[in-house]
Amino acid sequence: MLAKGDIIVKIPDDQLDSLKSELQKIVSTLEQIKVALSTERRVGARFITATEFMEAVKIKRWKFDQLIASNKIHTLKKKRKVYVLATEVERYFSDPNIQ
Repeated sequence: MLAKGDIIVKIPDDQLDSLKSELQKIVSTLEQIKVALSTERRVGARFITATEFMEAVKIKRWKFDQLIASNKIHTLKKKRKVYVLATEVERYFSDPNIQ
């Protein structure tokens, strides 16, 4: 039974699928904005950790190690910890030589 103020809306399947698709695009965009903002906050810091870099550019450790081995990104290793220049995140997307 419906409570006072409840509304039932009938939506055809094709429109529901379209709505789901648009919502997924919105969620994806919000996730990208979240990553960009978290990276932007750390840009004040000169270095970010390898994990933060990989999260920001959406790559796994294997690709990260390849980029380091081919000197495509600049890193600093201190003891066992690997740091990446914060500016490398932007360069990763803008430099056509980084694949």
